Amino acid sequence: MAPNCCACCTSFITSTGLTILFFWLTLRTQHPKCFIQSLYIPSLNKTITSTSNHSHNHSNNNTIVFDLKLVNQNKDKGLQYEAINLTFNLFLDVNTMRPLTNVTLDGFYQGHGKTTEKWSSGEIHGGGVNRTVQGSIFFRVEFATRVKYKILFFYTRRHRFSGGANVEVNVSSGEKVDPKGVRLGNVPARLGSDAAPVRQYWVSYSTFFVSLMFLAAFT
Repeated sequence: MAPNCCACCTSFITSTGLTILFFWLTLRTQHPKCFIQSLYIPSLNKTITSTSNHSHNHSNNNTIVFDLKLVNQNKDKGLQYEAINLTFNLFLDVNTMRPLTNVTLDGFYQGHGKTTEKWSSGEIHGGGVNRTVQGSIFFRVEFATRVKYKILFFYTRRHRFSGGANVEVNVSSGEKVDPKGVRLGNVPARLGSDAAPVRQYWVSYSTFFVSLMFLAAFT
C-alpha cells in the first residue's frame, strides 16, 4: 500500500510541476528590442560638390530620414503595437539638447519572433543641425509606445515600452557613424555618460569584495 501511495504522490508532484512550468513558459513575455538602423540628414552631406539645382535642393533638404527596427524576441507570442512616438533632439553640449522634430508611426501587428523595419522621415524645426560637440554631431533619439502580447487567442493588457539612445552622425556625410543598429534602451541623455554607470557598479562591487576579504581575514 505504501509504495503505491508514494508512486501516486510522485506522479502528482511531477504532473503539477510540469503543468506549472508549461503555464510559466506560456505566460512569460519578453519586451521587444528597438534599434535605429539608419539615420541620415541630407543637409549635412558635403560630398556633393556640384552647383546644379539638384545639389542646391539637396543641401537645403531639412529632413531626418531614418530606419527603425523592431525585434519580437518572443518565439511563441505575437505583438500588437500602438502608435510609436519618436522624438529627435540635437545635442548643443554634453548636457543640453534642442528639440528638432517628432514623428509618429502607425501601430501594427508583429508575428512570433519576427523583425520589422519602418522607414520614415521628419521635418527639422528650429534651425540647422551642424552643431558639433567634441568634434562630432550627436542626436538624441527616443521612442515610446504600448504593446499587447498575443498568447494563443488572447491579448494581455497594454504594457508601456520606451527607450532612447545618443546617436553620432558624421559631420561630412550626414549618416550615422556606427554601421550597426543603435539600440534604443536605457542610455542616459548625456554625452559621455554611457560608461559612468559601469564604473559606478565596478567601484561598488570592488568595495563589496574587498570588505568580504577583510572580514574573512580577521574572523
